[in-house]
Amino acid sequence: MDEGVGDGFMNGGSHPHDLLLEHDRASSTHEGPRRTEDLRALLEGMFNAGISDELAAKNDADLARLLDIPRARVSSALTVGEQRGVFIRRARPVDPRTGTVEIVWQISPLFFGLQRKFTEFAEASSRLCREVAEAASIRAPMDPQQNVDFNLRIAKTIFGKWALDILALLYSKRAAGFQEIHRSLARISDRVLSLKLGQMEQLGLIRRDVLSTKPPRVQYSLTSRGLRTAMLGEPVFLYLRFTEGLLAAEEGESRVKPSVR
Repeated sequence: MDEGVGDGFMNGGSHPHDLLLEHDRASSTHEGPRRTEDLRALLEGMFNAGISDELAAKNDADLARLLDIPRARVSSALTVGEQRGVFIRRARPVDPRTGTVEIVWQISPLFFGLQRKFTEFAEASSRLCREVAEAASIRAPMDPQQNVDFNLRIAKTIFGKWALDILALLYSKRAAGFQEIHRSLARISDRVLSLKLGQMEQLGLIRRDVLSTKPPRVQYSLTSRGLRTAMLGEPVFLYLRFTEGLLAAEEGESRVKPSVR
Protein backbone atom coordinates (compact mmCIF):
# COMPACT_ATOMS: atom_id res chain seq x y z
CA MET A 1 0.00 0.00 0.00
CA ASP A 2 1.04 3.60 -0.54
CA GLU A 3 2.71 5.42 2.30
CA GLY A 4 0.23 7.30 4.39
CA VAL A 5 -2.72 5.08 3.50
CA GLY A 6 -4.66 4.26 6.62
CA ASP A 7 -4.00 7.61 8.25
CA GLY A 8 -7.40 8.90 7.18
CA PHE A 9 -10.76 9.19 8.82
CA MET A 10 -11.67 5.49 8.68
CA ASN A 11 -8.52 4.86 10.67
CA GLY A 12 -9.90 7.03 13.43
CA GLY A 13 -7.53 9.84 12.55
CA SER A 14 -8.10 12.94 14.65
CA HIS A 15 -9.89 15.92 13.18
CA PRO A 16 -8.57 19.43 13.92
CA HIS A 17 -11.99 20.57 15.07
CA ASP A 18 -13.63 19.31 18.23
CA LEU A 19 -17.00 18.90 16.49
CA LEU A 20 -15.99 15.31 15.71
CA LEU A 21 -15.96 13.80 19.17
CA GLU A 22 -16.17 10.06 19.70
CA HIS A 23 -18.72 10.50 22.47
CA ASP A 24 -21.13 12.52 20.33
CA ARG A 25 -24.42 10.66 20.42
CA ALA A 26 -28.13 11.29 20.65
CA SER A 27 -29.44 11.89 24.13
CA SER A 28 -31.26 9.07 25.86
CA THR A 29 -33.72 11.62 27.17
CA HIS A 30 -37.08 12.16 25.47
CA GLU A 31 -36.03 15.57 24.11
CA GLY A 32 -32.78 14.35 22.54
CA PRO A 33 -34.10 12.77 19.30
CA ARG A 34 -36.59 15.59 18.68
CA ARG A 35 -33.96 18.25 19.26
CA THR A 36 -31.67 16.43 16.84
CA GLU A 37 -34.45 16.41 14.23
CA ASP A 38 -35.04 20.14 14.81
CA LEU A 39 -31.32 20.85 14.44
CA ARG A 40 -31.21 18.89 11.21
CA ALA A 41 -34.24 20.71 9.80
CA LEU A 42 -32.87 24.07 10.96
CA LEU A 43 -29.49 23.45 9.34
CA GLU A 44 -30.98 22.25 6.07
CA GLY A 45 -33.40 25.17 5.90
CA MET A 46 -30.77 27.79 6.74
CA PHE A 47 -28.28 26.24 4.33
CA ASN A 48 -30.80 26.18 1.47
CA ALA A 49 -31.79 29.78 2.25
CA GLY A 50 -28.15 30.87 2.28
CA ILE A 51 -28.27 32.23 5.84
CA SER A 52 -24.50 32.30 6.19
CA ASP A 53 -23.61 35.93 6.88
CA GLU A 54 -24.72 38.90 8.95
CA LEU A 55 -26.87 40.41 6.21
CA ALA A 56 -28.86 37.20 5.70
CA ALA A 57 -29.17 36.39 9.43
CA LYS A 58 -32.71 35.90 10.76
CA ASN A 59 -34.33 35.98 14.19
CA ASP A 60 -35.90 32.91 15.77
CA ALA A 61 -39.45 34.00 14.83
CA ASP A 62 -38.52 34.26 11.14
CA LEU A 63 -36.80 30.88 11.28
CA ALA A 64 -39.85 29.31 12.94
CA ARG A 65 -42.04 30.58 10.10
CA LEU A 66 -39.52 29.47 7.48
CA LEU A 67 -39.39 25.91 8.79
CA ASP A 68 -42.90 25.64 10.24
CA ILE A 69 -41.48 24.58 13.62
CA PRO A 70 -42.72 26.06 16.93
CA ARG A 71 -40.62 29.04 17.99
CA ALA A 72 -39.74 27.49 21.36
CA ARG A 73 -38.24 24.44 19.65
CA VAL A 74 -36.34 26.61 17.20
CA SER A 75 -34.88 28.63 20.10
CA SER A 76 -33.85 25.42 21.89
CA ALA A 77 -32.20 24.02 18.75
CA LEU A 78 -30.40 27.31 18.10
CA THR A 79 -29.00 27.33 21.64
CA VAL A 80 -27.69 23.77 21.37
CA GLY A 81 -26.31 24.49 17.90
CA GLU A 82 -24.57 27.60 19.20
CA GLN A 83 -22.85 25.57 21.91
CA ARG A 84 -21.60 23.19 19.23
CA GLY A 85 -20.29 25.94 16.98
CA VAL A 86 -22.94 25.39 14.28
CA PHE A 87 -24.79 28.70 14.66
CA ILE A 88 -23.65 32.22 15.46
CA ARG A 89 -25.89 34.78 17.16
CA ARG A 90 -25.52 38.46 16.47
CA ALA A 91 -27.06 41.60 17.91
CA ARG A 92 -28.54 43.62 15.04
CA PRO A 93 -29.39 47.28 15.78
CA VAL A 94 -33.10 48.04 15.43
CA ASP A 95 -33.32 51.61 16.73
CA PRO A 96 -29.99 53.50 17.06
CA ARG A 97 -31.67 56.19 19.16
CA THR A 98 -32.74 53.82 21.89
CA GLY A 99 -30.01 51.24 21.39
CA THR A 100 -32.60 48.53 20.77
CA VAL A 101 -31.24 45.39 19.16
CA GLU A 102 -32.68 42.09 17.97
CA ILE A 103 -30.90 38.74 18.15
CA VAL A 104 -30.40 37.19 14.74
CA TRP A 105 -28.80 33.89 13.74
CA GLN A 106 -26.63 32.56 10.93
CA ILE A 107 -24.76 29.33 10.16
CA SER A 108 -21.13 29.50 11.23
CA PRO A 109 -18.71 30.10 8.32
CA LEU A 110 -16.82 26.89 9.22
CA PHE A 111 -19.88 24.67 8.94
CA PHE A 112 -21.28 26.46 5.88
CA GLY A 113 -17.97 26.07 4.06
CA LEU A 114 -17.64 22.38 4.88
CA GLN A 115 -21.26 21.69 4.00
CA ARG A 116 -20.76 23.36 0.64
CA LYS A 117 -17.63 21.26 0.01
CA PHE A 118 -19.60 18.08 0.70
CA THR A 119 -22.37 19.26 -1.64
CA GLU A 120 -19.87 19.96 -4.41
CA PHE A 121 -18.19 16.61 -3.80
CA ALA A 122 -21.52 14.76 -4.03
CA GLU A 123 -22.38 16.51 -7.30
CA ALA A 124 -18.92 15.76 -8.73
CA SER A 125 -19.27 12.09 -7.70
CA SER A 126 -22.63 11.87 -9.47
CA ARG A 127 -21.14 13.37 -12.63
CA LEU A 128 -18.23 10.92 -12.47
CA CYS A 129 -20.63 7.95 -12.20
CA ARG A 130 -22.53 9.10 -15.29
CA GLU A 131 -19.30 9.68 -17.23
CA VAL A 132 -17.89 6.27 -16.30
CA ALA A 133 -21.15 4.49 -17.17
CA GLU A 134 -21.27 6.25 -20.54
CA ALA A 135 -17.59 5.69 -21.36
CA ALA A 136 -17.73 2.01 -20.40
CA SER A 137 -21.13 1.54 -22.08
CA ILE A 138 -22.51 0.22 -18.79
CA ARG A 139 -26.18 -0.60 -19.10
CA ALA A 140 -28.55 -2.01 -16.53
CA PRO A 141 -29.54 -5.63 -17.21
CA MET A 142 -32.76 -6.13 -19.15
CA ASP A 143 -34.13 -7.97 -16.14
CA PRO A 144 -34.51 -5.35 -13.35
CA GLN A 145 -34.52 -8.08 -10.70
CA GLN A 146 -31.10 -9.24 -11.86
CA ASN A 147 -29.74 -5.74 -11.33
CA VAL A 148 -31.34 -5.52 -7.87
CA ASP A 149 -30.00 -8.94 -6.86
CA PHE A 150 -26.48 -8.04 -7.99
CA ASN A 151 -26.48 -4.75 -6.10
CA LEU A 152 -27.94 -6.39 -3.00
CA ARG A 153 -25.26 -9.09 -3.01
CA ILE A 154 -22.53 -6.47 -3.04
CA ALA A 155 -24.30 -4.29 -0.46
CA LYS A 156 -24.89 -7.19 1.93
CA THR A 157 -21.26 -8.25 1.68
CA ILE A 158 -19.76 -4.81 2.14
CA PHE A 159 -22.33 -3.15 4.41
CA GLY A 160 -23.48 -6.23 6.31
CA LYS A 161 -22.54 -6.87 9.92
CA TRP A 162 -18.77 -7.12 10.50
CA ALA A 163 -17.78 -6.40 6.89
CA LEU A 164 -17.24 -2.69 7.47
CA ASP A 165 -15.35 -3.48 10.67
CA ILE A 166 -13.01 -5.76 8.74
CA LEU A 167 -12.60 -3.21 5.95
CA ALA A 168 -11.76 -0.41 8.40
CA LEU A 169 -9.41 -2.66 10.40
CA LEU A 170 -7.40 -3.74 7.36
CA TYR A 171 -7.43 -0.18 6.05
CA SER A 172 -5.75 1.00 9.23
CA LYS A 173 -3.46 -1.95 9.95
CA ARG A 174 -2.53 -2.73 6.33
CA ALA A 175 -2.39 -6.46 7.17
CA ALA A 176 -3.57 -8.71 9.98
CA GLY A 177 -3.82 -12.40 10.81
CA PHE A 178 -7.04 -14.27 11.51
CA GLN A 179 -6.58 -14.22 15.29
CA GLU A 180 -5.63 -10.53 15.31
CA ILE A 181 -8.81 -9.69 13.40
CA HIS A 182 -10.81 -11.92 15.75
CA ARG A 183 -9.40 -10.19 18.84
CA SER A 184 -10.06 -6.74 17.40
CA LEU A 185 -13.71 -7.55 16.60
CA ALA A 186 -14.15 -9.31 19.96
CA ARG A 187 -17.73 -10.62 19.70
CA ILE A 188 -17.52 -12.32 16.31
CA SER A 189 -17.34 -16.11 16.16
CA ASP A 190 -14.63 -17.99 14.26
CA ARG A 191 -17.22 -19.38 11.85
CA VAL A 192 -18.76 -16.00 11.00
CA LEU A 193 -15.36 -14.34 10.64
CA SER A 194 -14.17 -17.08 8.30
CA LEU A 195 -17.37 -16.71 6.26
CA LYS A 196 -17.05 -12.90 6.03
CA LEU A 197 -13.40 -13.08 5.03
CA GLY A 198 -14.25 -15.63 2.33
CA GLN A 199 -17.07 -13.45 0.94
CA MET A 200 -14.84 -10.37 0.82
CA GLU A 201 -12.08 -12.39 -0.82
CA GLN A 202 -14.52 -13.59 -3.51
CA LEU A 203 -15.46 -9.97 -4.22
CA GLY A 204 -11.79 -9.12 -4.65
CA LEU A 205 -11.70 -6.77 -1.65
CA ILE A 206 -9.14 -8.65 0.43
CA ARG A 207 -6.34 -11.10 -0.27
CA ARG A 208 -5.31 -14.11 1.78
CA ASP A 209 -1.59 -14.91 1.94
CA VAL A 210 0.00 -17.93 3.58
CA LEU A 211 3.30 -16.83 5.11
CA SER A 212 6.30 -19.12 5.01
CA THR A 213 6.69 -19.19 8.77
CA LYS A 214 6.89 -22.12 11.14
CA PRO A 215 4.14 -22.94 11.65
CA PRO A 216 2.66 -21.37 8.47
CA ARG A 217 0.52 -18.32 9.23
CA VAL A 218 -2.31 -16.72 7.24
CA GLN A 219 -2.38 -12.95 6.72
CA TYR A 220 -5.15 -10.79 5.27
CA SER A 221 -4.78 -7.42 3.56
CA LEU A 222 -6.77 -5.18 1.24
CA THR A 223 -6.40 -5.62 -2.48
CA SER A 224 -6.08 -2.50 -4.63
CA ARG A 225 -9.84 -2.81 -5.20
CA GLY A 226 -10.49 -3.08 -1.48
CA LEU A 227 -8.25 -0.13 -0.76
CA ARG A 228 -10.01 1.99 -3.36
CA THR A 229 -13.39 0.94 -1.93
CA ALA A 230 -12.30 2.08 1.53
CA MET A 231 -11.00 5.37 0.15
CA LEU A 232 -14.20 6.01 -1.83
CA GLY A 233 -16.33 5.22 1.21
CA GLU A 234 -14.31 7.41 3.55
CA PRO A 235 -16.02 10.72 2.56
CA VAL A 236 -19.45 9.14 3.16
CA PHE A 237 -18.59 8.16 6.72
CA LEU A 238 -16.88 11.48 7.30
CA TYR A 239 -19.99 13.37 6.16
CA LEU A 240 -22.35 11.27 8.29
CA ARG A 241 -20.14 11.51 11.35
CA PHE A 242 -19.56 15.21 10.75
CA THR A 243 -23.27 16.02 10.62
CA GLU A 244 -24.29 13.63 13.39
CA GLY A 245 -21.46 14.86 15.60
CA LEU A 246 -22.77 18.36 15.14
CA LEU A 247 -26.42 17.48 15.56
CA ALA A 248 -26.44 14.86 18.32
CA ALA A 249 -27.84 16.39 21.50
CA GLU A 250 -25.98 15.00 24.48
CA GLU A 251 -27.61 14.23 27.77
CA GLY A 252 -26.91 16.91 30.34
CA GLU A 253 -25.73 19.36 27.72
CA SER A 254 -24.95 22.77 29.15
CA ARG A 255 -27.49 25.53 28.66
CA VAL A 256 -24.99 28.34 29.19
CA LYS A 257 -25.07 30.78 26.30
CA PRO A 258 -21.86 32.32 24.94
CA SER A 259 -21.65 36.07 24.94
CA VAL A 260 -23.29 37.99 22.12
CA ARG A 261 -20.84 39.16 19.49
